[in-house]
Amino acid sequence: MNLDWIKVLAVGTGGFVGAAGRYLLSLFTQSQFPDSSFPYGTALVNLLGCLLIGFLAGLFEMKSWVNPEFRLFIFVGILGGFTTFSTFSHETFLLWENSKLLLSFLNLGLQVVLGLFFVWLGYQVVRLF
Repeated sequence: MNLDWIKVLAVGTGGFVGAAGRYLLSLFTQSQFPDSSFPYGTALVNLLGCLLIGFLAGLFEMKSWVNPEFRLFIFVGILGGFTTFSTFSHETFLLWENSKLLLSFLNLGLQVVLGLFFVWLGYQVVRLF
């Protein structure tokens, strides 16, 4: 296996930016709902990430931006570090496990359905220009 260290650095640097941004935004959002069991912070991060990936993928496609290092930095690094499906899954499981079935299903529906909608919306915004 031949590693391109520039690409590895692009992903790693972007991952740091995305993960730090995710942590800060999620922490802030969740602090606005201190008495709630619902994972508002993760929901916001995942939905915003869906909107951003739709918008940026549409923009990259429309503008034919193909610089592989830049694409890796944005999509795999920043957005990969920013969104987290594993945390979403774990939090949904914990809601279910703690007999908060309605919140569990609300979390599933909100993030999956609205996430797909926001990806579509991001593409549509780019197509307006």
